[in-house]
Formats: sequence, structure tokens, C-alpha cells
Amino acid sequence: MPATVLFTYPGTGIAWGPIPGAAGCALQNRLFRDAWPDFRRAGVDVRGVSTQLAYEQTEFARAEEIPYPLLSDAAHQLTAALRLPVFRGAGRLRHKRLILVVDAERTVRHTLFPVEDIPHAVAESLRLAADCARRA
Repeated sequence: MPATVLFTYPGTGIAWGPIPGAAGCALQNRLFRDAWPDFRRAGVDVRGVSTQLAYEQTEFARAEEIPYPLLSDAAHQLTAALRLPVFRGAGRLRHKRLILVVDAERTVRHTLFPVEDIPHAVAESLRLAADCARRA
């Protein structure tokens, strides 16, 4: 694909308690899921990543019918390599909500951070990634 949207989030499917913003994780994934056909038509891949364990991601993806891969950064390798913004919640290091638009050469072309308006951020990532894909 000529472009990829990589979005990070604290985690899904957990009794969140006091973790700020975590309740929006399911919403964020559902909005990307619902917009998936638009991303595909634009030639854009989508990947979600959190520090949850792979089986937690798999269970959530199955339950929510998520069509794109949900990746586990439980070992924090991506977090360290890209110096992603994190916080500690429920005893774990967790990603803050962030969206990267990456071109075919794996160059980050756009960053959306902080993500406070999730529906707007999903739409904006589609617009930016589609533009990136057209230029490829």
C-alpha cells in the first residue's frame, strides 16, 4: 500500500477504572473499522497498536469484527524506537492516543497528537493518508 495509518491507544476490553481517556479506545477502533472501506478505496492500510498482550488484542478484534491488524507492543520496542508518548495506568505502561501517517518508504509524513476529538482525528487521518497515497 502507498500509505499506512498507525494509531496508538491505551488498550481495549479492560475494566478501566481510573485510566484517563481509555474508555475511547473501543470507539476509536470502531470508527476506524467503520471507515475501513474508505481507507481501502484510498489505498491506505490501517494498523492499531497498544501495549496490551497479543491475545487481548485478538479477543477484542474478534468481538468487534476489526478488519485491520491490532498489534501488541507489550515489550515496548516500538514505544522505545519511536519515543511514543506513554503513561502508566492499571500497573502497565500504556500508549497515549496518537496517529501517524506513513508513506510507502516508511517515512512518517503526518502526526496527529494529542488526539482529543476521536471522530475528527479518524477523518483527518483518512484525508492525510489518501493525499499521501495519491502522491505515491
